[in-house]
Amino acid sequence: MQTEVLNVTGMTSEDCTETVMRTIKSIDGVSNVSVSYPQNRAIVQFDEEQTAPQEMANALAKAGFGVRKINLGEQDSSCGGCCGKCGG
Repeated sequence: MQTEVLNVTGMTSEDCTETVMRTIKSIDGVSNVSVSYPQNRAIVQFDEEQTAPQEMANALAKAGFGVRKINLGEQDSSCGGCCGKCGG
């Protein structure tokens, strides 16, 4: 299993979180999705042999949203996630 954090653009209300969640969950290989409207973020656990972040971005684009991927492995290890500026 792999975990990716996606910055989701285009969410305008809490109602959008359900659409984003349903869209991502419909992709084969996705096992868990958590979406936050205030943070414009989706945390996705998936089987990398069945899907990839690009497939998630494509599905969300079809649903009217954009995605900016945050790769957890490249994040500054000193980041505590307190300010949200770095995506941590």
